[in-house]
Amino acid sequence: MSSFDIALCVSYWVCLFLILHTFLLYPLSLKLFRKKYSSPAPAFDEKLPSVAIMIAAYNEEAVIGQKVQNCLDQDYPREKLQVFIGSDGSKDRTDEIVMSFADSRVSLVRPEGRNGKPLVLNYLYHAANDAEILVISDADVIWDRDAVRMAARHFADPLVGVVSCGRYALSSSSDILSFEEQEYANHENRLKVRETEIGGMSGGTGMFLAIRRDLYRPFVAGSANDDTVPMIWAVLAGKRCVWDMDVKAYEHCGQSFREEFRRRIRIGAGNFQTLFRYAKVMCPRYGVAAYTFFSHKAIRWVLPFLLILILSSGFLLREYPIYRTLWWGQVTGYGLAVIGGLFVAFDKKLRPLSSLFHFVAMNVALLLGFVRYLRMGKRRFVWEPTQRSQ
Repeated sequence: MSSFDIALCVSYWVCLFLILHTFLLYPLSLKLFRKKYSSPAPAFDEKLPSVAIMIAAYNEEAVIGQKVQNCLDQDYPREKLQVFIGSDGSKDRTDEIVMSFADSRVSLVRPEGRNGKPLVLNYLYHAANDAEILVISDADVIWDRDAVRMAARHFADPLVGVVSCGRYALSSSSDILSFEEQEYANHENRLKVRETEIGGMSGGTGMFLAIRRDLYRPFVAGSANDDTVPMIWAVLAGKRCVWDMDVKAYEHCGQSFREEFRRRIRIGAGNFQTLFRYAKVMCPRYGVAAYTFFSHKAIRWVLPFLLILILSSGFLLREYPIYRTLWWGQVTGYGLAVIGGLFVAFDKKLRPLSSLFHFVAMNVALLLGFVRYLRMGKRRFVWEPTQRSQ
């Protein structure tokens, strides 16, 4: 075996190990860590911090009224709750609907032109200058009535910097894409709960993300990720991140595969930006948080490249029986994914083929997200609302 073949072998097995680690070994390894934290008891009203809910919206007339009302209906002291809506150049009735609320707790902020969600959040941050806790949320997400209260109780601990929610994906088992999204959401919830219990960190969600005001760092122009980044701010500041399943947020899954694929590309671009901008969070000095971020996020984000390296290395090493067998196994897997895609196209479910197709398709979207990241530069990152099932 030549030195080149040896290098290929090392590359092959390192990539394979990383994949096995993130999906198999890492979840098992979490059981080896001692549980250090649990959810506190609900706090009394006088001990609850003041909260400002910040929602960036672009052409959200279909959902913004329900969202604002959902915020106002929270079981939280009235005098400690404010709602700020940032209309990012909306051209529909979004502004009109927000202004129709007579409640003094509701404020509309409309920056000039199109800015993108992260920069709109900066405007809302400055507007909400009296709040101790900032809660970031998407316009198409509905919370349980006690979501804000359940999140706020964690901030009685001065070491808690950020709290995110349990993600509940609303779907029908007859819809293939929704079914896969629901399965993925359930898996992620379980992992993140365990990470919270041991003091780790992986990432938040834009459905509900509460952060101490003094930890907020205004997003720079061109920022594309507004959910994982606040978690990183907290870790770098020596604070703890919490994922609480009792903070319940509900979101409908994508209406179509095309819409969900586009959304994953956008998310992928933001993931790579975050990875390269905040790679220092994987420094061993951050302990368990560094381990969970590397294992749960970083490896997942570079997974398309690991799969490509395994495929290409296996092909170049095909003269060796073991690699030839593994290569054909991988090729067969992609072929089965294509068949699964055909079933999905005709709205038929054939597990595990449909699951395999979903896995491959989302990694293709992530790869395209990397291409988009390379082309982004310092441009402002703006978004179009994802069409969701009603």
